[in-house]
Amino acid sequence: MRLYDSSAPAYSAHEIAADRKAFPVVREELAVGKRGVSTGGVRVYSRVTETPVSESVNLREEHATIERRAVDRPATEADLKEGSVEIRETAEEPVVAKTARIVEEVVVGKESSQRTETVHDTVRGTEVEVQRDTGNAATGGTDPLNKKPL
Repeated sequence: MRLYDSSAPAYSAHEIAADRKAFPVVREELAVGKRGVSTGGVRVYSRVTETPVSESVNLREEHATIERRAVDRPATEADLKEGSVEIRETAEEPVVAKTARIVEEVVVGKESSQRTETVHDTVRGTEVEVQRDTGNAATGGTDPLNKKPL
């Protein structure tokens, strides 16, 4: 400890700096931002499928018939003529027609929403406490910054 001497020269800037110690006061700040992240998605595929189906239909057919039967009667002039007859046979066959109809749509899109989220965190800082030591006036000490007796 130095004693007070009124005839002593004043402290130089170097001496004052040597007796000083700086204490930084620090404050952290919280900066909250946002970023986009991928959370998944969908992929939609469309493909053609085939499914066997069955449908019943009644079909009609006509066939010529030939029948011979034994007859015993006298013949007339009309029975001795030439002639012909033609019998046409017919049949029905299935006819298939297909029509495509849209029965459902799958609509793919995107919608957005917003939400507010509160971020809770802790920021750090420092506090500097100055405690003055009143000391004893009999020691004759001085405050090196103000050069006044303590």
